[in-house]
Amino acid sequence: MLLPDGDLAMSNEEDKDVLLGDIENAQGEILSHRGPLDDVSLDESLSQDANKKLFLDPKKKRQILYGALGALGLFIVFGIFSCQPAKGSMAYGICSTFLELNTPYPHTLQHTYLEGSYTAVRIYFTETDPFGQYKDQMIECRFGEDATMGMKLTQVTRNRRPIDPETVRKFNLALPTIMTSDPYVVLPPKWKNPLSQ
Repeated sequence: MLLPDGDLAMSNEEDKDVLLGDIENAQGEILSHRGPLDDVSLDESLSQDANKKLFLDPKKKRQILYGALGALGLFIVFGIFSCQPAKGSMAYGICSTFLELNTPYPHTLQHTYLEGSYTAVRIYFTETDPFGQYKDQMIECRFGEDATMGMKLTQVTRNRRPIDPETVRKFNLALPTIMTSDPYVVLPPKWKNPLSQ
């Protein structure tokens, strides 16, 4: 029973003797584990405790090693994939290839924006024409189903003017080769208006 001042109330003297004996036994066990305090100085005791090596069983070491290697591997994979540029669909690659093949100076092409759906792709681009003029233009490619290739160009417009259907038909003949050669499908970066800078 606990008294108001925090001491234990003992019913008889025997209980007090048992309790004091338990306390002395506990103190003796603590001193036997540590050794006598007056034989070893505090500095020596602390240096012995500091020099004790932490021994891990081999299974625990293996688990720590595998965990560290797994975390490092995930970090490397995440780093590689986060540095890759965004890629578009095969329809974007086909329309971009058509644009390059039907532009007099394809090395001056610069894609500025892209819109698309499952059946159509619209590419906004700039080019330098044969007279040296820098122009903003647009090409739209519409796709349809094909029994042999899966998809084909059905209609192409450049600056909202239709391209000759014969040119589109000839391009569709080369479409299997273009699709197997993995056309360039990296999306254009976010366009910055040079006039606003």
